[in-house]
Amino acid sequence: MINYNFFSEIRFKYILFFILGLIAVYLCQSASKDWSNYQWLFSIDNQKSWTQMLSEFSIFKEPAYFVLSKLGGEVIGFSLFMGIVTIITLVIKLNYLSKIVDSVPAACFFYFCLYFFLFDTTVLRVAYATALVIPAFYFLQHKRISLSFLLVGLASQIHLTTIAFMIIYPLYWVRQLNFVVLGIFILSPILIWIDFSAFDWLIRFSMIFTDKYQFYARPELLQQQNSTGLYFYFIGFYYLLVAGIYFYLRDEILTDPFKSVMASIAMLGVIIMCLLHDNVAVGARLGELFLISTVLLLSWVYLNARAKQQLLIQISMIVVFSSYAVARFFYLFPNFFE
Repeated sequence: MINYNFFSEIRFKYILFFILGLIAVYLCQSASKDWSNYQWLFSIDNQKSWTQMLSEFSIFKEPAYFVLSKLGGEVIGFSLFMGIVTIITLVIKLNYLSKIVDSVPAACFFYFCLYFFLFDTTVLRVAYATALVIPAFYFLQHKRISLSFLLVGLASQIHLTTIAFMIIYPLYWVRQLNFVVLGIFILSPILIWIDFSAFDWLIRFSMIFTDKYQFYARPELLQQQNSTGLYFYFIGFYYLLVAGIYFYLRDEILTDPFKSVMASIAMLGVIIMCLLHDNVAVGARLGELFLISTVLLLSWVYLNARAKQQLLIQISMIVVFSSYAVARFFYLFPNFFE
């Protein structure tokens, strides 16, 4: 017998994902300050011949993005191609996030509040790369390690920094490493207090593979970093958030290897921001990349609170993260309503 309710739920889920995708495309191509940068990069690649493009091929130059965007831009137009990819990758992310936590509403809500405006309407290459990283999380959860590993490798060909997610495998295989991460996380605010920074070391290390990140070391950019001091409050917010999540889910984190890895990834995000506290552009981007696992962690917290009928926790989470989404929107699109 056909289960019509099941098919209705599936249809509603994908309609919701598609609508969010359309909103992302509209905001990105009409209001995002980063959109002009993507058009500029495409215009440079569009002037190159395919022979030149292929001669410059390197796994450290994110060929999956630049080759495909050039091909798609030439065939159907850059804006249309990017719009289609934005919708498809958002659908993939929301679908796999929902599968991991077994809840469409929870996964959609926390992803929307924390990352929708940041990734899918602004930093598109990171958005596209995480559309492979999140399925990699799903396959790790289901112990399909080889496929998970392959997806992270492919993600690095869209945005090189996602290669850092390779750390999930040693964390999964050697569980004691998660306690090392926990210890470093607890002590990480001391790095800010003693003014220790790994920024210079990171830039020098990146030069082994690519010189593109030298951009962030320009003196005029360094002088403008964290001029308001708000970055420290941002780090503090996530430090307390991740600590609170760990305390609430401690029994599950200590017994479930996958949840332990997701908690460690979130803690590493905070550790990175503490290590790079003197450079918002690099610290926040790398930190928030790792903090993508908070979408899953917060979903589990909310679902546990609902199962235990802890209404205050549920309401608090909805209010706090709805407010976070509104703040993020006005930060990224300050002139949207003008």
